[in-house]
Amino acid sequence: MAFTFAVMPVPVLGALTAGDVMTLINTSTFFGKLILFLLLVASVISWAIYIDKTRTLMRVTRGHAAFWEYCERWLAGQATRRDFLAWCGSNGDLPLCNVMTEASGARDLEGVRRACERASYLEIEHLERYIVILSTTVTVAPFMGLLGTVWGIMTSFWSMASMHSANLTVVAPGIAEALITTVAGLAAAIPAVVFYNLLIRRLDLVTNELERLRTILEESAGQAEARRHAGEQPREAR
Repeated sequence: MAFTFAVMPVPVLGALTAGDVMTLINTSTFFGKLILFLLLVASVISWAIYIDKTRTLMRVTRGHAAFWEYCERWLAGQATRRDFLAWCGSNGDLPLCNVMTEASGARDLEGVRRACERASYLEIEHLERYIVILSTTVTVAPFMGLLGTVWGIMTSFWSMASMHSANLTVVAPGIAEALITTVAGLAAAIPAVVFYNLLIRRLDLVTNELERLRTILEESAGQAEARRHAGEQPREAR
C-alpha cells in the first residue's frame, strides 16, 4: 500500500521581505516611527563608535608592541634613555609613549608616580571617550522597543473599541507595530552589548600595560635615588 503525504506550504519569518518590512513601517503610527528612527540612529552611532575605536586600539596595540621591544633594549642597556625618549617623542599618539615622556621630567620616586598616574588617567579617559554611548544604547534600546510594543498593543485595543470589532484586520496593524519596535530594540541593543564588552576588554589590556610601565619607571627611579643617596654618604663623612 502506497502512502502519499501532502506537504502544505507553511509561512515562516524568512518569507518576510524587505518590502514587507517597509510596509509595516509605513503603516505604523507617528510614535512608532519616531521610536524606530531613534533606534536606527542609536544603532548607526554604535557601529560607528565600534569601528572607530577598533581601528584606534589596533593601532595602539601595534605601537605598544614596538614600544616594549625598545623598552627591553633600554632595560638591557642596549639603548640609552635619551634615545628611548626621542623615539617616544616621535610616537606621541601612543599612550605608553606619552606616559614615558611625562614621567621623564620627574626627579624622584614620588614625582614619577604622580606623573604616571596623571598621564595614564588622561590616556584612558581619551580612549574611553564615546564608549558610554554604547552602554547607554544597551540599557535604553530594549526599553524603547518595549515602549513601542506597549504603544502598539494600546493602538490595537483602541482600534477594537472604536470599530466595535475584534477582526484581525482591525488589530493587525497595532500588533505589527508592537512586534517591529521590539525587534528594532533588540537589533540595536545586542550588537551594542557585544561591542561594549569587546572594547572594554581591550581597554583593560591597555590599562594593564600602563600599570606595568609605571612599575618599571618607579623601580628605575628608586634605583637612581638609591645611587644618589649612596654617593652623598661618603661626601658627608668627609
